[in-house]
Amino acid sequence: MHGQHASHASRNRVVTATSTLVLVVGGLVLFGWALDVEALKRVFPRLVAMNPVTALALILLGLSLRLSGAEGSGRKTRLAAGLCAALAAAAGLLKLTEVVFGRAAGVDQLLFAGKLAGDLTGQPNRMAPNTALNLLLSGCALLLLNVKVRGGFRVAQSCIVGSVLASLIPVVGYAYGTRMLYGVGQFIPMALHTAVTFLALGVGSLFARPGRGLTVAIVDKGVSGVMARRLLPAVIALPVVIGWLRLEGQRLGLYENELGVALMAVAHILILATLVWWSSFQLFRVDGRRRRAEAQLQELTLTDELTGLRNRRGFFLLTEQEFKLARNNRTGIQLWLIYADLDGLKKINDGLGHDAGSRAIVQTAEVLRSTFRDSDIIARLGGDEFVVLAVGNAADSGSIMAARLRENLRGYNLRERLPYRLSLSVGVLRVDAERAASIEDVLKEADQAMYADKRGRKERQGSGHSWNNEFA
Repeated sequence: MHGQHASHASRNRVVTATSTLVLVVGGLVLFGWALDVEALKRVFPRLVAMNPVTALALILLGLSLRLSGAEGSGRKTRLAAGLCAALAAAAGLLKLTEVVFGRAAGVDQLLFAGKLAGDLTGQPNRMAPNTALNLLLSGCALLLLNVKVRGGFRVAQSCIVGSVLASLIPVVGYAYGTRMLYGVGQFIPMALHTAVTFLALGVGSLFARPGRGLTVAIVDKGVSGVMARRLLPAVIALPVVIGWLRLEGQRLGLYENELGVALMAVAHILILATLVWWSSFQLFRVDGRRRRAEAQLQELTLTDELTGLRNRRGFFLLTEQEFKLARNNRTGIQLWLIYADLDGLKKINDGLGHDAGSRAIVQTAEVLRSTFRDSDIIARLGGDEFVVLAVGNAADSGSIMAARLRENLRGYNLRERLPYRLSLSVGVLRVDAERAASIEDVLKEADQAMYADKRGRKERQGSGHSWNNEFA
């Protein structure tokens, strides 16, 4: 939930920042036209001024983006956002109609008509055709943010991508000084700050509904999202920067055209290869941490929380692997199952409390670890029941293991001077992996051997007042 909240907060910040930028730029341009401040209208001298109707349409789009930012907004808010987007799209459509059919709609002369005739560029200030296209695409995108057609296709994102491309090309054209990229024929070109503002609007529109369609991989928290967020900005910006540097070098006479192209190609290769390597290395580290976390999680799911031995699930999983190995191995490996039950646990719990009972279980696990090898599978099946799957090739390996276990248990009792004495009833079974129907069947057979040992010991000790159940 915390991660989801942080994601929504980041998205809202992007939408707020981009919509604010669009509103501020549009507002400043209108103030520039009202007060005849050239710096506000055109940013740099001798560049095209933004048409005032374009500025007003951008303000409408900025308002629409801000109102559309919250998916759970009310009906009135959605209607207001849609109206603003529709008005901006209508302005773009009317201008495109004028360009295509030659009918002067005059939509771009509704504001400050008397100041539009004489522009510093020598042309009357009008809305550029590519600006009109951007208005139409951006307005439609904001109108259709929540619309999804058959197959999950989202029309809004297609409009946003079209608008971003139609804005990026003029920005590159201004950077390279190539009018063909930011102008259309003999029409007045798109203003530089108009193109930049449309780029910001496109980014904000994408973040208004993240996690859908084209943006799924970008906002994803997994490896795909990390790779996309690291490489996309560089893939977009670096070619522009390298191309600009190559052109500037040629203009300064540092090299001829052929050498400039070769240097640009080498620079692309080196920088992009470095980016890919760096991203791959970072993802390798992330993937390594993920694998370690998964291994730790897997280990936790196979481990008994109290004793640190394998739990029932871990025992079954590892024993199945041992059975497969024994069936496929021709070296005559013999498997032995030692099934042990902690005697008198109920009396320890009743007489000394459950904490003492838990300590007795943990201490039994310590004795088992000291008795058997690390390669043996030692597990606590639950409660006071323990099981060990060990390898022993001698005919009497099982009896030797059981005797060693009891000897170690006796030594532990003498050494630790516990308020109770640890004792185990032990059943030993030689396992025939070839004939064993299942691990459950083997456990049942070993369990029966353990209960036979428990009954025999009680009978030998007479009344049942056995030393192992007495408190010291």
